[in-house]
Amino acid sequence: MADSRYTKYTIPIMNDSDQKSFEKLFDVFYSRLFLFANSFLSNEMLAKEVVMDVFVKLWERRDQLDRIDNLETYLYVTVRNNTYNYLRTEKNKKFDLLEDVHIDVAKYEYTPETKYISQEEVEKINAAIEELPPKCKMVFKLIREEGLKRNEVAKVLDISVKTVDNQVATAVKKIAETLNIDLSAKDRYINLQSFLLSL
Repeated sequence: MADSRYTKYTIPIMNDSDQKSFEKLFDVFYSRLFLFANSFLSNEMLAKEVVMDVFVKLWERRDQLDRIDNLETYLYVTVRNNTYNYLRTEKNKKFDLLEDVHIDVAKYEYTPETKYISQEEVEKINAAIEELPPKCKMVFKLIREEGLKRNEVAKVLDISVKTVDNQVATAVKKIAETLNIDLSAKDRYINLQSFLLSL
């Protein structure tokens, strides 16, 4: 599987006439944020509205971009908050945003270059990931597919870094069980985790 991670985006210096920098920012993040919002909403039109609203407000406040420490995290958190606000209003009750969510995780693919793992094992990994709890899948997806760091995932999902680590550990252990891999040796756990999060 080709590496689907994105390089970190450098915040552009924008002025009133600098739309190209903003368009580039939009091109880099729109699809990713749309998929993120749609995971919670399961409604493409609403997901587009949420993400477009975030970009419109960002453009209106473009003169304040230099105050944002991490633009990528900021965008994800803002989309999450807007999504949560919509769902809270719609459902009119308290709910767990990360439990009532459908997450599509990119499947691993077998290639001749993939050493030490068979087609059957790749299929088992994909099946095991599909069975992960929603919160676990979301953490796994943000690290593996979006290339976010543990502390960034914690901020995006409004959970602790320890919870992120626990969710990753849950995913690794469940996949290890599926593949009959003994994780009693620490290096096996580290190797499997590194393998799973780097594809």
